[in-house]
Amino acid sequence: MMFGNGWSGSASCGFGSGYFSIWHYAVIIGVVIIIFAIVSLKKSKSSTTSGAVEKLKNLYISGEISEEEYLKRKNVIERK
Repeated sequence: MMFGNGWSGSASCGFGSGYFSIWHYAVIIGVVIIIFAIVSLKKSKSSTTSGAVEKLKNLYISGEISEEEYLKRKNVIERK
């Protein structure tokens, strides 16, 4: 009598049968969630930085700060 090698539908790996079980799907969903979280964090950081630079640019255009002060503050914002 021959036993399956685990690749056929007759062998079960955790919950479910066949090649993909519920654990495979859970890992795939977990990886997708982690990637989504990383991308979301990067987007929120870049939008915050661009908003601060816009406010700084408005201060410079209105004449409230000098060019030297503008460049100094912009450099500090972009480093963070």
